[in-house]
Amino acid sequence: MVAHPAEAPPCAGVRKYPGMDLSFAFFADSAVVPPDGKLYVLGGGFSALSMASLPGRAAFAVVAGFRFSAADAGQAHQVELRLTDAQGKLVLAPVVLQFQAAGARLIPGQEVSISTVTVLQPMFGEPGLYSTEFWTAGNRIGAVNLTVEERKAPEPVPAERPN
Repeated sequence: MVAHPAEAPPCAGVRKYPGMDLSFAFFADSAVVPPDGKLYVLGGGFSALSMASLPGRAAFAVVAGFRFSAADAGQAHQVELRLTDAQGKLVLAPVVLQFQAAGARLIPGQEVSISTVTVLQPMFGEPGLYSTEFWTAGNRIGAVNLTVEERKAPEPVPAERPN
């Protein structure tokens, strides 16, 4: 979930920039945005991954929605998605999202929404807090956090079971 500015400290959550705004961001097992522009999600909304062992590789989708004003329609936009560890180091090379807020002629006050899906397959080296950050024009416009933990092995079943 993305926090709103009134609820979050500086540089966290959603911040409004002229023309473009991150309206939502979350993790999902799978997601797709077909040509009709609707967002279809399976297993969405988690904020923790329980890995069988670490280091280990995981695959998941980062789903984000961007909102544009009428003044921004028809312009190209670029957003950089960065997956960082608790120390702020990149876990993967940044992913650049490029899109255009297109559509019919908008009237003032009307908005265009664009949903994006980015599939990541990072190698997590250790348990902890990771962050997926969204950057545009050198400004962090939002983030969503992911906690990675190593699953504990189940307790062994006793050789003899009482009946």
